[in-house]
Formats: sequence, C-alpha cells, structure tokens
Amino acid sequence: MLFRGGASNSTTALAAAGMWCVSLALSQKSLRLDPLSPAMIYLYLLGLFHLGLVVPWALGVETSQPPLWLITNDLNPALAMVIVATTSYYAGVALAVWLWPPAPARNAVPHVRCYNNMLCWMGLAIVTLGLLAFGAGVQALGLERLLRSDYTETYTLASQYDPRFFATSMTFVPLGLYLAAASARRGILPWVLGCGALWGACILFLGFRGYALVPAITIFAVLHKRGVRLPRLAYLVGLPLLLVIIPLVRAVRAERLADRGITTTLTIQAPLLALEEMGGSLRALVHTIQFLDTEPLRWGQTYWQALRSAVPNVAFRWQGGEYLPVEQLPPSHWMTLQAAPDAYRAHGGLGFSAVAEPYMNFGAPGVAAYFFLLALLLVAAYRFDVSRPTRLAMWGVVLGPLLWTVRNDFHGFFRPVLLGLASIVAARLLANSWTTTRTRTVPDLEPSVQHGPGAVASPSEAGGLTAATTRVQGTGIASST
Repeated sequence: MLFRGGASNSTTALAAAGMWCVSLALSQKSLRLDPLSPAMIYLYLLGLFHLGLVVPWALGVETSQPPLWLITNDLNPALAMVIVATTSYYAGVALAVWLWPPAPARNAVPHVRCYNNMLCWMGLAIVTLGLLAFGAGVQALGLERLLRSDYTETYTLASQYDPRFFATSMTFVPLGLYLAAASARRGILPWVLGCGALWGACILFLGFRGYALVPAITIFAVLHKRGVRLPRLAYLVGLPLLLVIIPLVRAVRAERLADRGITTTLTIQAPLLALEEMGGSLRALVHTIQFLDTEPLRWGQTYWQALRSAVPNVAFRWQGGEYLPVEQLPPSHWMTLQAAPDAYRAHGGLGFSAVAEPYMNFGAPGVAAYFFLLALLLVAAYRFDVSRPTRLAMWGVVLGPLLWTVRNDFHGFFRPVLLGLASIVAARLLANSWTTTRTRTVPDLEPSVQHGPGAVASPSEAGGLTAATTRVQGTGIASST
C-alpha cells in the first residue's frame, strides 16, 4: 500500500508537504528570494520540523518504527494548521517583495571587509565568559558524575543542580559568536569560525544537537550576508553529512559520556532518519490542539511570561522557580507534563512548535496572522545596509533565537535577544567613549562616508573613489574614502 495511517491523515500530510514545496519554489523562482536569506531558512526549518516525520510515514518509506503518538492520534487538525501557517507565510513573503522590490546590486566594497574591532572584541569577551560559565557548570555537576551519565541523565543533573552556568554558556557562546562573525576582520574571521566549530563539536558530543545546529545556521547566514560564499562542493558534502550527523548524535548520546568513542561515532546512520527525527515538532502541535479542546486560549499570556522570564536569576544561591499551576507553565512544560509525564518528572521535555504557540494563544486566526507578519518582517529586515556591522550584528542576535522558536516556545527568545542588543549598545558606547578620550587628527571625510562606529562605506557612497581605509585610533572604526 502506498499510503499509511489512513487515507485522511496521509492525504492531508501530502497536501501539507505539497504546499510547503510550492511555497519554497515560488519564493525562490518567482519572488527571487535569496535561497539563504532568513525568510527562506525559516521556511526550510518550518517544513522539516513539522513534516519530516509524517510524510515518509504517510508514503510508507519510514526507516524506523513510527512512534505511538503518530499512529494513535488524528493528525488532520495539526496538519491543517501547518497548511495555514505555510500559506500565510508565503502570502507575507509575496506582499513584502511587492512592497519592497529587491534593490539592484551596486558596485561596492566586499562586505567581508567591513569590520568593527570594538564589537568583535565584545563578542569574543562574551564567548570567553560563556566558556568560563560552562567550566563552572561542569564543576557544579561534578566531572566524575558527568562522565558516568548519558544524555538524559546529564539533562537531569543540569536541572537538579544549579543549571544557571550551563544555561548561561549555551546563551553566551552563540551570542558572542554572532557578534564576532558580524564584525571581525577578514584575518580574524577564520579564528572565530574555528572557535565556533570547536564549540559546536563539543556540544554535539554531549548530545545537545539544537544548541549546536541553530548557532551554526545563524553564523552561516550572517557570513552569507557579509558576502562570504562557499564553493558548491561544500554544499554537496555538507548537507548529506548533516543528515548523517543528526541521527548519529542520538545514537552516541544514549551511551555514558565516558563510553563514547570512535567506534560509535563512525556508525553510519540512514539520512532519512534525520528528517524523521526533526519532524517530531508535529507532536507538540497535535497535543496542543487536543488539550485546548478542554482549556481556554491564553490570549498572549505565554508571550508575556516569556518576556518576564528574560530577567536572569542572579541570586548567590540557586533557588528553583516558584510553583505554577499547570495552565501557567511555559508551553513546552505544559505540553510535556500532560503528554509525557515521566519525561517531565525526569526534567526532560518534548520541545514545542512555532505553529502551536500562536494557536495556543489566539487559535487558527493567530497562526495565520503570526506567520504572515513574520514573513513580512523577515523579508523587510533583510534589506538593511550590510556595510554597517552593528546592524548586521543586531540582525544576527535576533535571527538565532528566532530560529530556535521553530521547535521551541518563546521562553528562549527574549533573554538572548535583549542581552545581544545590550551588548551591541555597550560596544558602541565604548567605541564612542574611547574616541572622545583619544585625540588624533583624522582626515576630513564627506558626511555620507563616515557611518559611525564600526562601518566601512562603499566606493559608490564616497563618490566612486578608490577605497582607502582611515581608522580612528583605538576604536577599530574604518571608513572608505
């Protein structure tokens, strides 16, 4: 039999997949969006995380035993919401392209030459703080105890003991890498990428896939916006390798940390298994729709709670959160407690869904409005002047947490965004303060050439003259004349 799970579920799954594919094709071919723009990257992830499991299962080509929730629940309401989300998202993209047509390319300085030393050092300082916090987290858990634990036990330990150090490292290191990737000089950039690759490899070895892959995608998007281009061979090798790594990490993290070795690492995994694992976000949407049959909508309460949770816990001694009724729990906790109580008691979780949270707050109209506005904003935000590293850094520190919400709720969004924006402002203030305290004569520049802290202007903005760099002492500010 070609289809599985009943004609209704399989037909709806294939319809959702078809709508997603049509949206991708039209966005790139008809609307001519950059295939690696944030709007396209978000659409890729939206489909993979919500359809990666159900479509192979519906076609009967799955590579593993389907989970119980997939074959015992009615998937049609959830898949219908995926169709609403995808359709609304494409409508927002189309309107944004119509309102703001792509600007013609100008003969400008390669954007990778635009740098901001102060912002780069700020990013590297944040990375260093994150690494120190990671070391403190390992010490708090106990290295010997950590080595005896598998992934689930590690997650439980990090939640039972003081989790602030681990959580801080998972926020600070990616955040610092975003700032450095957006502002580093060409000579420093390989070191930034090396640091990011080493961090990602360590986090993957611990079993935390999302904390490695989302920052990697964000850094890649930032570098692409700066003008860094990879050879086609890198994509032909990298994408299949990624499809092998995702299920491989799941196999590795089932063992104790001390027992993980090269033998397990070299085990070949089916690439299709990666898509099936990513597609588990549909479960959160299925359960959310079911549970809301007997519960009221939240009407924005989850977003307000996420904003309030942005205030960090800075107490000298760790204290757990206060008791909350079930209906006031963060969406991922609320869903996990009811759908998988054993996992919840073990401090685990099932993640969440970018489609489920607007539905949880405002129902189906909320899903349509959210994805329409999100697409509109992502396309519009991509048109900023990339020759200003501070703007590119702001774009990066928002994009990373936003991509995280594709398979999680908004409780992981506001804190890193606010911290990242505050770091950018601090770097700008430090650059301005340093400039005013150091006196050195700077050649006269046209007002349109001097963009402020951290920018290089293009030759076209400087009247078409040959680019020459003039730097203000101590600030790392460069301008073309």
